[in-house]
Amino acid sequence: MTATHIFAFTMLGIALLLIFGVIFFSILKYIQRRYYPSWKFPDYISVGYADYLYHKFIKKDLK
Repeated sequence: MTATHIFAFTMLGIALLLIFGVIFFSILKYIQRRYYPSWKFPDYISVGYADYLYHKFIKKDLK
């Protein structure tokens, strides 16, 4: 195989990875819009709760 073939296969692999990524995230977005229209990721962890967990488990300055 020449360098041109290796380059072409690498570019094809990257292109296919990007295409499948777009398809995958489009399906996820469709599912989110169809079944969970009011779902928001930041609702699961607030900044205050993340700060509390940081001080409790990492800094260990909370008793």
